[in-house]
Amino acid sequence: GIIVPYRSQISAIRREIERRCGECYADVVIDTVERFQGSQREYIIYSTTVKRYSQLKFLSASRFVENDIIIDRKLNVALTRTRSHTIIVTNRALISRDPIYRELCKACTL
Repeated sequence: GIIVPYRSQISAIRREIERRCGECYADVVIDTVERFQGSQREYIIYSTTVKRYSQLKFLSASRFVENDIIIDRKLNVALTRTRSHTIIVTNRALISRDPIYRELCKACTL
């Protein structure tokens, strides 16, 4: 599965995969975080798609506090959709400006 923050990316990714490998992606689900809720895949590629700080603010706008812990709803959904492996495609320098994503970067293998 491929998870992206913006709907416009879905068709762009689908076109590029089709251009490169034809119908080999038939089993790959490409969707937004919101629409990926409730489904799981063996492998997930999560693209944060941030180039500017304003996009980072949009990406991290869905947060709430539970038991004194800040939960990022979109990130939580993206990270819990996989059964086996998650690959995160991002601008590490930019997302590290956000405290939750900074911690994620520290925890991830490059």
